[in-house]
Amino acid sequence: MDSTQEPQQPDPPDHAGVAFHPPVLLALVLAVGFLARSYVPLNFLSTTLSTSIGRIFTAASFGWFFWAVYTMRKGDASIQLSEPTNTIVVRGPFRFSRNPIYLSMMFLQMGISLWANSLWFLGLAVVFAVLLGWGVISREERYLEHKFGAEYLSYKERVRRWL
Repeated sequence: MDSTQEPQQPDPPDHAGVAFHPPVLLALVLAVGFLARSYVPLNFLSTTLSTSIGRIFTAASFGWFFWAVYTMRKGDASIQLSEPTNTIVVRGPFRFSRNPIYLSMMFLQMGISLWANSLWFLGLAVVFAVLLGWGVISREERYLEHKFGAEYLSYKERVRRWL
């Protein structure tokens, strides 16, 4: 290397560079919810009603999650946040939400809140959404805008972040 050349800067990593992995955050938020519930339940519905509706929300969250994962795999898209994204998936649940997997995590928290009959999980779902927006979604969106440009911006205009 000659002394007049500047050292080459390494290429930025080809992934979103999220602050944390959403499943880890979800597990932490749920653990905090169950711990808080064990001390102060914060019940808000009758047991029969909360159990019935909670089961429906929880089942729906798993259905939405598996539909999103299936659609991503079928579209040959990477699910791991540490891997490069090679395509924008616009089919299946991605027609309704840019973040259907994260939305399924929110549904799960609502389902558990109802099933466990505790407001803790709903309050923590708000915390989860704020942290997810800051530490994951905003970084993913910047990455996708940089990588796919007008294609992603067009998708972003057509489809809402959540629902």
